[in-house]
Amino acid sequence: MELNYSDEYQGCFVCGNENRQGLKLDFIYDEINDEIYSACSFRDYMQGYERIVHGGFISMILDEVMAKACLQKNTPAVTARIEVRFKKPVYVDEEVIVRGKILNTKGKTIHLAAQCVDRDGEEKASAQGVFMRVD
Repeated sequence: MELNYSDEYQGCFVCGNENRQGLKLDFIYDEINDEIYSACSFRDYMQGYERIVHGGFISMILDEVMAKACLQKNTPAVTARIEVRFKKPVYVDEEVIVRGKILNTKGKTIHLAAQCVDRDGEEKASAQGVFMRVD
């Protein structure tokens, strides 16, 4: 099921349709695995080393997919902490899939996990996040 977000997110660099330089990603809810996912690729202006996507952009999409997992549960939340582990480079124009899911919640604290894999399922990066529920 594709997720639709209200107009307040249209300027978002990751998912906003009105951000000219943004990624304009669509996020989908996988009911079977209770996770959010999206496919994306990065443009050449997003590279660090030649043809390798800067780790900040990878961190950004891992963070975003975890935020969308919170929104799927009608729980707006912001990032309190994120730890990213990079395993293999993501290359400019390479399509990757990001997945995120809630692991557990306690009060206002939400623990999440995210993963970035290539089309063959090989892990490129992963993240653990702690989000705080907002009112």
